[in-house]
Amino acid sequence: MRIAFLAYLEGYGGAEKQMVMLANELARRGHDIHMISISVDNNCYSLDKDVTYSYIPDSHGRALRHITRYSDIKKKLESIKPDITLNFWYQSAYLAAGMSKKITGKVVYSERGDPGDKEYNGLLGMIRNVTLPRIDGFVFQSKGAQLYFNESVQNKSVVIPNPVFVKRTDYPEVKERRKVIVTIGRLHPQKNHKLLIDSFALIADQIKDFTLEIWGDGELKSELQRQIDDYNLGKRVFLKGTSNKIHSHIYDTFLFVLSSDYEGLPNTLLEAMALGIPSISTDCRPGGAREIIEDGVDGLITPLGDKEKLAEAMLKMIKEPEQSLLMANRASEVMSKYKPEEIYTKWEEYFRSLVR
Repeated sequence: MRIAFLAYLEGYGGAEKQMVMLANELARRGHDIHMISISVDNNCYSLDKDVTYSYIPDSHGRALRHITRYSDIKKKLESIKPDITLNFWYQSAYLAAGMSKKITGKVVYSERGDPGDKEYNGLLGMIRNVTLPRIDGFVFQSKGAQLYFNESVQNKSVVIPNPVFVKRTDYPEVKERRKVIVTIGRLHPQKNHKLLIDSFALIADQIKDFTLEIWGDGELKSELQRQIDDYNLGKRVFLKGTSNKIHSHIYDTFLFVLSSDYEGLPNTLLEAMALGIPSISTDCRPGGAREIIEDGVDGLITPLGDKEKLAEAMLKMIKEPEQSLLMANRASEVMSKYKPEEIYTKWEEYFRSLVR
C-alpha cells in the first residue's frame, strides 16, 4: 500500500511520536510511506530511511493560509497518489476530506485527544460535523473516544491502543527507588501541571525528602515557575525541560503522576507503568487512563481536577511502598497487551480492509 501521513511535526509530542513510529514500522513491512509535515518542520523523532519525508511551509499569512495549505497538500497528494491518507490532527483531516478520492485514496482520521474538547465548540466543531461523512475510516485509542461519536462513525471505526516500546529489562535493576515524583508532558493547560504542583504543595511538609520533577517544555513555563516560587518550593520542584533519553532519567523514580484534564491514550502513563514505576492518573477525558489502570489494582485513579484527592493518593503511594510496588509489578505485567508487533498488525489489517 502507498500511505500518505499528513502531520504537524512540532516537537516531542505524543501524537508526533506515535505517527512517526507507525510510519517507520509500515515502511519496514514493505509499504510505500510518505510523511508530509504541514506548517511546521520540527520532527524530533528518527524517521526510517525508507520513509519519504517532505515539508509544506505556510506560504501566506493567517487569513489565506488554509486556502494555500489546501492547494499545496492537494498538489503533493496528486504527485503521490496514495491508497490511504492518514491524519492524527483534524485540521488536516478536513482538508483531505474535501478533496477527490482519486487524489487522497481513503481518508482516515485517528483521534488522539478528547473529541469533546472545547476547541470543537466553535468553527472547528461545525467543520467537523460537515466533513465527518467524507472520512472513510476512524481509529480511536480508547472505547470512550469511540463512543463519543454517533453510530455512523462508530461503524467505520476501530479501537487500536498505542504500542509500548520500553521494557523494564532495558534499564538497570532498581534496588532502591529515588525519592522523586515525576511527570512528563508539554507545559500546556491540557496537562494541568498546576494541579500537580498544588497537590505536591499540600503534602510537601509530610514528605520532606521528596522532590517533584516535571519533564517538558511549553508556553506555561514562566507561569509554572512563578507558582513554584510562590510556594517557596524552588529547591524541591524542578522544571527539567525535554530529553530524547527521558526513560533513563525516570526509570528509578518513586512515583509517576499524570494530572491531565484530557488525553487520548496517554503514552507517558503507559511507559511509566511498563518501567515498573508506581503510577497515578487523573480520570482524564475521554477515559483512556481508566482503560489502562484498574484503580487500586495496578495504579490509582483520582477525580479530575481534585487537588486534595490527588495529594491523598500521592501520600498513600509514598506511605505504603510495599503496596505501591505490588501495584507497579502488576501493571508491568499487564503491558503485554500493548506489544508493538500486535498493535501495528491491527493498523495494517484495518488499512487493507479499507482499500479492499
